[in-house]
Amino acid sequence: MIKYKYIILFLAVLLSVGCEDYLDRTEEGTGYSTEDEVWRDRNAINSMAYRLYDTLGWMFEIRVTHPDRLRSGMGKNYGCIEVFSGDVIFKRSLAVHNAVLSGDYVTALNQAFGNPDFYDAWYDNWELVYTTNAILDRIDGVTTDIMPQSEIDQVKGEALLFRAFAYHELSKRWGALPYIKTKILPETDLNLPRPTYKELIADIVADCDAAIKILPEVSYLNHPVNMGRMGKAAAMALKSRALTTAASPNYTLNNQKDTELWEMAAAAAWDLIQLSQTSDKVGLYQGDYNNIFSTEPGTIEGVWPRYNLPIAASRDLYRLSWLWRNIDGDAGYSPSQEIVDRFETADGWPIDHPSSGYNEQDPYSNRDPRFYKDILYHDAPFAKVSDSDRMDMRTTPLGEDRTAPNSSTYGNSATGYFVRKLIPEKYNKKAYNRTVYLNAPYIRMAEIYLNYAEAVNEAYDNPNAMAPGANLTAVDALNAVRNRVGHVDVRPEFTTNASDFREVVRNEFRVELCFEYHSWHDMLRWRTAKEELDGKVFHGMLITDDPSQPTGVRYERFEIGQPARVFDDRMYRYPIQQSDLEVYEAPKLTQNPGW
Repeated sequence: MIKYKYIILFLAVLLSVGCEDYLDRTEEGTGYSTEDEVWRDRNAINSMAYRLYDTLGWMFEIRVTHPDRLRSGMGKNYGCIEVFSGDVIFKRSLAVHNAVLSGDYVTALNQAFGNPDFYDAWYDNWELVYTTNAILDRIDGVTTDIMPQSEIDQVKGEALLFRAFAYHELSKRWGALPYIKTKILPETDLNLPRPTYKELIADIVADCDAAIKILPEVSYLNHPVNMGRMGKAAAMALKSRALTTAASPNYTLNNQKDTELWEMAAAAAWDLIQLSQTSDKVGLYQGDYNNIFSTEPGTIEGVWPRYNLPIAASRDLYRLSWLWRNIDGDAGYSPSQEIVDRFETADGWPIDHPSSGYNEQDPYSNRDPRFYKDILYHDAPFAKVSDSDRMDMRTTPLGEDRTAPNSSTYGNSATGYFVRKLIPEKYNKKAYNRTVYLNAPYIRMAEIYLNYAEAVNEAYDNPNAMAPGANLTAVDALNAVRNRVGHVDVRPEFTTNASDFREVVRNEFRVELCFEYHSWHDMLRWRTAKEELDGKVFHGMLITDDPSQPTGVRYERFEIGQPARVFDDRMYRYPIQQSDLEVYEAPKLTQNPGW
């Protein structure tokens, strides 16, 4: 791939002084001297498409592994939005976490080295806008004597898809922004007014539809050359996610329900579900749940995939974000008691329901099967140095896995739990020195089923309704996600009206997609973050020996030693850097309310 410096124009990354336009510079060793020469070279054109994927590093720096973080600068994994949501606790004091948890987004925005979600998401997505427009400006002029039509279509489809992606990621944080569709030149007028969110989503959908129409493959799963490139299923998935976001209360006019957008969201999700019913490239994976995240080379679940090279425990274990110090990791993200409590009982009751039979002194029995796949809890079977190992999370006497329980030391559990979901089985430096693939899909098929369930329920005020032409109700879609891991159907008590089912759907998002960097932005789009976070103190589980209890230990919830959270209404949008508004002379791009 041709290497080149970032392009600096409006709202793009200012990495160094005197940056040059990639297409107008002579690349060492290539002999290119003009833009026209680049556009007559098949490899160079494909390299521009590959650059689009490189720009996604900010998003994957903290998802599962650290290679992207290492490429872009140690420390950027610190800005973990799983901490922002409260789904995990990180006891080490970090500026970006402290800022967000206290409501100080302005400080968070200025943490260039430690915050992908605020800082890199802004600049890198504007770079994507620049780069995609530069590609779209010339790609239609490429002829089949330079590259096959299928490759022309692939590059054009990728440019359309990544432009839509950039605006989706920008808008869900900063609100609707001007949708620039032409190549950006030094003389381009960038003082553009904000569109409405409904106008913006129309542009995003148009780009997704155009990409769907021309991308040559459904998916490049197992493709010997193009594996990891996006097919039409990825564009369909982004369309589903973007419409589901646009229809949500945080983005509609006056935060009121927009039935038309929910109907569009339901139709978009159904289109991909329908495709998956006959495709061997995309679908709801029916094998071992863990294989979705660590199998070679991936599964049909990853409709927008992300593949890393195999990672050896002996050399690269530190790169796995969820491993803890006792097995030579160094992350120390600990699930909160609040996310643990979201897992239902095995027969489908919330644990606080009178019919659940939940026993506070035997809390890990009889739970949703995903609980055992996602959470490492006291006495959980988990091979550390031998196949017969079990997790010892006792506080006193000190267990094997908590060298400093509930302390400020990071790299260990602060809550009595660890994440299991994204950790391959039998993988650590101490005993299981394996090389494994680690996959972190940006969008997987389960989310599309959840989008469909939510959108149908909201569009038709009925969990037992279907989108036009569909063969699944909203309840059916939710049950498909639950059943594939052996969980029971949604209890009929919760499927009789839209309001009750809405709460089930939202909990299903939190459980099925936990630790996959959804919760924070779901709380924002639903406008539930203030209710869920403001004034909130999160909890862990204190575990001590007690022979009088059914499991031989006593379980006691305790408050994590951190200040109460702050969340007010202005925090549903991120602030724009004042310097961007001033330096680029864009007064029509108004600051978000309250900032």
